[in-house]
Amino acid sequence: MRKTLLLAPVAAAVALALSPVAQADDAGTTTISNTGFIDFTSINTKNAGATVDPNGYGLDVTRWYLTVLHTIDDTWSTNLTTDFNLLSNKDSVGGKFTEGETQVFIKKAYLQGKFSDMAVLHIGSYDMPWAPYVEGIYGYRFVEKTLTDRESFSNTADWGINLSGNNGMFNYSASMVNGGGFKNPSRSKGMDFDARLGFVPVDGLTIAVDLFSGKRGLDTETTPAVNTASRQDLLVAWKASGLTVGAEYMTADKYNDVLTPAGSPTTKSDGYSVFGSFDIPNTDYSVFARDDSFKPKKDTDSSLEDKYFNAGFAWKTNKNLTWAFAYKNDKLSDSSGVDVKTEEFGVWAQVKF
Repeated sequence: MRKTLLLAPVAAAVALALSPVAQADDAGTTTISNTGFIDFTSINTKNAGATVDPNGYGLDVTRWYLTVLHTIDDTWSTNLTTDFNLLSNKDSVGGKFTEGETQVFIKKAYLQGKFSDMAVLHIGSYDMPWAPYVEGIYGYRFVEKTLTDRESFSNTADWGINLSGNNGMFNYSASMVNGGGFKNPSRSKGMDFDARLGFVPVDGLTIAVDLFSGKRGLDTETTPAVNTASRQDLLVAWKASGLTVGAEYMTADKYNDVLTPAGSPTTKSDGYSVFGSFDIPNTDYSVFARDDSFKPKKDTDSSLEDKYFNAGFAWKTNKNLTWAFAYKNDKLSDSSGVDVKTEEFGVWAQVKF
């Protein structure tokens, strides 16, 4: 009798787990999708001419997203996106060595209310207004992150409230977020603000601006923030008839100095990214290239510069699988003797289904 009582709740839980489709059909529809980024490459890193880590051949699963989207009704829906990544001793920014690790975490988890095309509410962890927007135009995120994300000057998702809209000519996204990014949902004394406004005057042409301001989730009672971080972004891009060309510019002030003591030097940063790609007509092939220049400490070490370049060609095996063969070159240097150069070449793949 006692065993029966103990097994009853287990049996009930199993019964509920085995009948989600019927319940979902009553309330709406559920879809599952995957997106994965894989690469097999050779990396060579030199610091002041000496070979250092990371170095050699290796395979990385840099991202793998599993998304469960449930539509409740014509207005409300939910999204849960988990993120798996495998890091195998590789950091493309400055050639820094990192320990290999695997981890699974929540990238997005939000409730969405769509009241019109120009009024879509998101509550939870959702895309930040800037980096994912640029990624959608750039088109080669599986090969490399976009400028602000690559230089660690933006989050791709964060916990908070977002309102966005798009009527074809105008689009916007405005977020009030905790500031620590999707991996850190902790609460601080205030929230950060990030807003993007995009304009499409003619088909193919996109002009967008973005403004970020906040304490980056670092303002607490035990460690009060001293400064406010800010960042401004501009994107001009053309995407039509298989041709994509674009330029992204960012400038930031005190972004890494929120906790810097009063009276101590703070830094400004700025940089640009110019990118282009072309889909070869009547084929499944394309070519792409990109050139970045970024100064992380413009006013305290004006000679410190990160220069990055990539180029390659891509081909689609089918609608779910894209391959790319590419070369990357990243150099961080300044007048005081900093000289870190990383070269990488190999094959990258994007899986979507």
